[in-house]
Order: sequence, then structure tokens, then C-alpha cells
Amino acid sequence: MTTISTKPVYLYNTLSRSKGLFTPLHPPHVDIYSCGPTVYRDIHIGNFRAFMTPDWLRRMLEYNGYDVLLVRNITDVGHLQNDDVETGEDKLENEARTTGRSAYEIADYYTQKYLKDSDELNILPPQINPKATEHIPEMQAMTEKLVEKRLAYVANGNVYYDVSRFPNYGELSGNTVENLREGGHGRQQMEVAEDKDAPEDFALWKHGDENRQMNWESPWGTGFPGWHIECSAMSTRYLGEQFDIHTGGIDLRFPHHEDEIAQSYGVSGKEPVQVWIHNEFLIFGSLKMSRSKGNVILVSTLKERGIDPMAYRYLLLTAHYRSKLNFTDESITAAQNGLNNLRDDLAALPVPELSNGKQIDLWSEKASQVRDAFHTAINDDLDLPTALSITREVARDNTIDAAERWRLILDFDRVLGLRLDTVEAKAPRTVSDEVLALVKQRDEARAARDWKRSDEIRDLLKTQGYEVRDTPKGTELV
Repeated sequence: MTTISTKPVYLYNTLSRSKGLFTPLHPPHVDIYSCGPTVYRDIHIGNFRAFMTPDWLRRMLEYNGYDVLLVRNITDVGHLQNDDVETGEDKLENEARTTGRSAYEIADYYTQKYLKDSDELNILPPQINPKATEHIPEMQAMTEKLVEKRLAYVANGNVYYDVSRFPNYGELSGNTVENLREGGHGRQQMEVAEDKDAPEDFALWKHGDENRQMNWESPWGTGFPGWHIECSAMSTRYLGEQFDIHTGGIDLRFPHHEDEIAQSYGVSGKEPVQVWIHNEFLIFGSLKMSRSKGNVILVSTLKERGIDPMAYRYLLLTAHYRSKLNFTDESITAAQNGLNNLRDDLAALPVPELSNGKQIDLWSEKASQVRDAFHTAINDDLDLPTALSITREVARDNTIDAAERWRLILDFDRVLGLRLDTVEAKAPRTVSDEVLALVKQRDEARAARDWKRSDEIRDLLKTQGYEVRDTPKGTELV
């Protein structure tokens, strides 16, 4: 049985706008709901930042000994082209109409591509991966309860949530109803729809015309679910009325997550989520990466450019998840180089010998200090840039035994997820007496502060295929 670490975990909660001590509702279990992709087109690398963040969160919590249950949904119906003002066509239906393919066929095709790309990025698969189209009964049941409680109303086959009945609306995003009506949150000034009581009310169920492929019978007529009710229904189905953590991109704070809170609280009368975690955008120049801006980069695009998908993961590790990150040719190249250097450093270290078939778990005093620093960093609201920096420093820290450095790096990669366990140790090279003599001469030159001769010997060793590293013990060949 895994023991839960006594080291505290601190997480930034969007709802409270502060970083606080994380205490699970039912330790050692931690339940996480992560908003997944809308599978009408390829998922770009900007989207994947929102899936990488909960992956690191899960890995960190598991490193601390918690038993994590992660649910990430697949949105395959109900996400409109302009969900903030509830206008436009369903994204799946629009793609089906413009391509001539079945909406279900499109959803399945892009779901499989998303799962493949997730694996390329070493994102651990969630234990539960529910599809919206497979949970229509739960959505209808939740909508019925809201109507029964008079928190929602029916109009022309549509069902709307009455925002005026939820006093805390706007608490997550910082919006007020008055601000929204005046065009706040960067949205268009809201107009009162013909069948809405107020412009800020949002759809739980939409009337579906006969041209739609995705329609279901309901107490309110043929139609389809609103985007927001999907996540409330699925999170409640698998995690209950209250759970620990909900994650998503910063753009989902409003209206999606704001509406989720209103719906879930309306049904249960309980605060549904303890901690809301939102990652910032990946930007391209000064713009957020998006299809409308024409600056979309896919995992396949990286590979076509000769970039390892793990280099993108490495790049994301260099910035805190709550900070914007600029994707440039320079930044991804630097990430690839950094990853290559870390792999080379690890490959140069000896693989520790096993004791009775098991790896030794004891650590030296210096290794324990480094491990504690890494643990402190990841527990501090996922300070992964510091954690990565510690990992890079360990690789070349000659004050720690080489085999122990190997163990430390692989231990850290349980959280970083860079697949460093696949790095093969370099085969030992036989060093000739001639090369050993040159090393001795170089050490003597350095001791005599004859830097010119030292550099000459270094260059000579390079011509023979050896990289030279200066260490407190003298010249080291790599």
C-alpha cells in the first residue's frame, strides 16, 4: 500500500483567486474532471496544453502517493460555433454539412487522432473517457430537475437556465450580469433572444431541426444538449455531486465553467468542485493559437519539421502552467536541444545494479536533499520549470554518485513524463593508451595553468571522437 507523503501540496484555485493547501475530500483518493476536446477537427498543440496540465497534476499527486481518478470527456455534440453568445451551428454538424461526411464518422475519426497524438505526447490516458453522445439520458435527467426546481424554463422546444435564480453567477470568472449585458468579457453586447427571458440565460437543451444528424427525443421535443450541461452530467455521473479538482484552459472559465457551476449547484445545492485549475494560452507571436487566426500547429506538423513530440512537452515544462507561453521556431528548437542534452547526459550514466532483482530505494544525503527540492517544487502549484532545472542540474552534478544520478532522473521523470526511461546507456568505450596519455597531459597542462596547451589537447581529443568535460576530478571523456 502506497503511503501518502507528508509534504503539503499547494494549488492555485481560480475560484478563490489564491494559492492554498490542497486537502482531498476523500483521501487517499483524488477525483479530477478535465474538459476534453471537441472532435470535429484535428486537435492542435495549443489545445494539448490544456490536456498536459492535468497530466502533470495527476503525476504529481500520484508521486505524493494519492490514488487519482481522472475523467476527461469527448465532446461530440452540442458545442456551437459561438458558444459565448449561443449562435452559429453545432461544430460537428457544420463539419458534416461542409464535408459531406457523417457527423458520427467525423467524431470517431478525430477522436482516434486525438488519442494517438495524446500517446505521442506521453499523456497518460484517463481512467474514464466518456463521450457526450453516450450520456444523453443523464443530461436530460439533470435538465428535468432544473425545470422542476424552476431554475430553468421551456420555450419553443428549448430549455434555458434562468441565471437570475443563481446569485453566485459570475463568481468564477469575475463577470456580473450587468457587465455581460454591456458587452463585458470581450463578447458582443448580448441581445435578448425571442424565446429567452434574459440575454444572459443559457441553453440546457436546444430544439433540433430536421436537417440535423444528431437529434434525440426528449420531454421538450426533438433536440440536442447544450454544451455546458454535458460536463455537469458526466462529472456527476462518474465523480458524484462534489469532487476535488476541475481543470481546463483559461478560455473555459466563462461561459463554460461558470455555467457548469450554476447547473450542478442548482441540482444538488452543493458546491460541485473544490479547486478550479486553468492553464494559460499557448501563443504564436502575439496571438493565441486558433483556427480562426490561421496559426494552427499539429503534433504531425512538429514531426514533419523533425521535432520530437517530447520536445514540445519539454517546452511546456519551461513555463508555469498559469503563464502564457510563446511558441516560436527558436523556442521549440531550444527545447529540442535541451531534451537531447538531457538524454545524452543520462545515457552517459551507468544503470544501477539491482539488489535481489530490485532497485535500491535508499538515497545518499545529497541525493535526498535534491529529491526534497524537486518534491517541494512540484508540490508548489506545479512549479515545473524549477523541477526541470533541478533535473538538468542533477545530470551533471559530480558530487552525486553517477548511478544515483541515473536513479534520481528516472524518479523525477515519473512526474515530468519525458520518457527518459527509454534512453539507452551508452556502450562503454575502450580508451586507448594513447588517449589516456593525452588526458594525463591535459590535466598536467591545466594544473600548470597552460591553457593554450590544454585547449590544443582538447581539440585533438575531439578529432578522435571524444567530447571533453572538466570536472573536479580532472578531464572526463564523453
